[in-house]
Amino acid sequence: MADIKFMDISENDNPATTDSILVGNKENGLKRTTVGKLGDMFAVHGLFHYENVYATLTDPKTQSYNIVAPDVEGYTFAFWLSSASNGSTFSSYVEHPLNKQTKVWIPLDVVQLPYFANYINGNTRIELAAVYIKNSVA
Repeated sequence: MADIKFMDISENDNPATTDSILVGNKENGLKRTTVGKLGDMFAVHGLFHYENVYATLTDPKTQSYNIVAPDVEGYTFAFWLSSASNGSTFSSYVEHPLNKQTKVWIPLDVVQLPYFANYINGNTRIELAAVYIKNSVA
């Protein structure tokens, strides 16, 4: 029979994931498992998910564009993480970062720049990151 050492897990204040502990219930009796496997039981894998969403700039006089976070199976929309211009350099911001449907804005002082119209060439867009949380946690 194998020797089994019963150790207080806090004996060294640093249990390794490979350390073994005994677990049991009435149906299966006692079994040995590792601290790592016990921890995996409580871990939430894939807690966050994100999707890139784009607002293509179509009119040099328009300051705001509607954005909608897509539905993602198994996840609930949480917030917009960022907005950044793509194809040019200018500032932008999200009106209501906690709303799935909102607007992304370009500040008036940017839109009024004489050369801003040159940026609107069909390739300029604002890229946003929609962040989601797993439904089992949300």
